[in-house]
Amino acid sequence: MEPLIFRNGRDISIQGIVLDVIREEVRSPIHFPEYKETKKYTEVPLNKIICGDAIEVMQAMPSDCVDLVVTSPPYDELRNYNGYAFDFEGMAKGLFRVIKKGGVLVWVVGDKINKGNRSFTSFKQALFFQSLGFNAHDVMIYRKKNTPFMRSNAYTNCYEFMFVFSKGSPKVFNPLKTKTVRQGQEMLPFNKKADGINKKTKGELKPEKTLTNIWDYAVGYGGSTSDKIAFQHTAIFPEKLAEDHILSWTKAGDVVFDPMCGSGTTCKMAAINKRHYIGCDISKEYVELTRKRLKYFNL
Repeated sequence: MEPLIFRNGRDISIQGIVLDVIREEVRSPIHFPEYKETKKYTEVPLNKIICGDAIEVMQAMPSDCVDLVVTSPPYDELRNYNGYAFDFEGMAKGLFRVIKKGGVLVWVVGDKINKGNRSFTSFKQALFFQSLGFNAHDVMIYRKKNTPFMRSNAYTNCYEFMFVFSKGSPKVFNPLKTKTVRQGQEMLPFNKKADGINKKTKGELKPEKTLTNIWDYAVGYGGSTSDKIAFQHTAIFPEKLAEDHILSWTKAGDVVFDPMCGSGTTCKMAAINKRHYIGCDISKEYVELTRKRLKYFNL
């Protein structure tokens, strides 16, 4: 249709059938400008906890400045994170911009089960990350040893996904190891020769082997952490989970970012392991919680 041009001084009446109403999308229904700390960063804000909308904070950060992101989004509105909304696509685009080539994103996420129907939010988000240009480097499982969530008509759900995305091939990989069950013992495998006759050869089991991509962690006090300050947040993931990824995908001095830092677990474990951290949260309460937690441990 040709544009309709309205000039001052004329009364206009438009009649017809309303087919749709387009409203301006608002990312966050609750906004506290007095808490906003977002500014243009001329340098990477290392070892800072920033209060602000993560999307705006990332826009103010230099491109290609982060080596690793370990975070867990407020998926499927399973909890009320102080009433804030979550713009997933804006978050994903911002992460792609700030992560370095060879950097890694660990996205810890699950799905809502509503009346027996799983949302598959996790897979939808994974595919969107891939469409932006991330490599789906691995699909890992965070298995909860002592999950309290029981289902009456299905098996107990005891895991979340840990999607590992990378910009190109990860530049760092320090595989975590575990002891073999029969380390050092002799083994006599059968090697079939060309004539079909089996021949025994001696070998020795290696003392260690690389972990699988299913990681088990206990949850709750003493499992996720023994740090009581952390439980002032409604949803935390295990400190060991964050630490294991930090050790796997970074080296000392690298930059670890959590755009939804909540209680500050990722930042705490980055500092303990001599990595730089950047934490961000839109909630002043959670930012103060993270700062309090880091200060308590002199980090």
